[in-house]
Order: sequence, then C-alpha cells, then structure tokens
Amino acid sequence: MAMTLDEYRRQEGVTVSDLADAIGVTGPHRIRTVYRYLSQERTPALPVIRRIAEFTKGKVTFEDFLPTRAKRPTKEVAHV
Repeated sequence: MAMTLDEYRRQEGVTVSDLADAIGVTGPHRIRTVYRYLSQERTPALPVIRRIAEFTKGKVTFEDFLPTRAKRPTKEVAHV
C-alpha cells in the first residue's frame, strides 16, 4: 500500500534529522526542506525521490509525489 513520506516517518519512528541524513538532504535549511517534503509543500528532485524509495524499501515511491496524491487533504506534520 502506498503511503506518504510523513506516514512512513511516523510509522517507523524516524526523526526529521535522521530522515534528512538518510536521503542526503544537506545545508543550513535541511530540516525545513524535509518538513516541506513531509507536508507536500515541496516536491523533492528525482535523485532525492530515488533515495527516499531506497530508504523506505519501496514503501514511498515516485508515484506518492505525483500531484493527484499530493492533492489529498494533508494532516498536520507530526514533529518528532
């Protein structure tokens, strides 16, 4: 079953910082960038989506970032 990146993160107990490290997001605003991915405010670049799919073992894929998936009502992102 497909899931959003935030659903995966909460289910697996992964912190935003650990997620950023795992998918190779760097820089001074890396946490903010990942929160934008989680809230579907921003779509990751294709290489990042590939790393997300690898990190989540295919539970979150390219299709989960398509506009039809992103348009569904979003829940508030859980902060861990």
